Amino acid sequence: MQLHPARLKEPFLFPQITSDRFDDALANAASDNVDSMVDLHAAVAACVYALKAEGMLCEAALITIKAYVRHAASMQRGSNPDGDIWAADLLMEKIARWSISEFYKEK
Repeated sequence: MQLHPARLKEPFLFPQITSDRFDDALANAASDNVDSMVDLHAAVAACVYALKAEGMLCEAALITIKAYVRHAASMQRGSNPDGDIWAADLLMEKIARWSISEFYKEK
C-alpha cells in the first residue's frame, strides 16, 4: 500500500459521504449533548478509517483530521459567524484523542 502524507487542504481523501457526515456532526456537536458527541466520535472514526485505508500513518492522519476540522468549521461560518472555529477548537483535543484511539483500534 502506498503511504500518503498529511493533508493540510483539500482534497482530504475522505469519501464524500464521510465528509458530509463529519460536517453535520461537527456543526451539531456540543459537549453537553451526549448524542451529538456520539455522532461526532463516529464521524471522526469514519474519517480515520478512510485515511488509514488510503495509506496514511497515524501522525499524518491526525494532522489531516485537525486540518479538516478547521476546514469544516470555516465552511460553517454562514450559520454562526462568530462561534464555529472557536467551538471546533474547543473540541480539537477530544477529536485528536479519538483519532489516535481509532487509528490503533483492532477491527
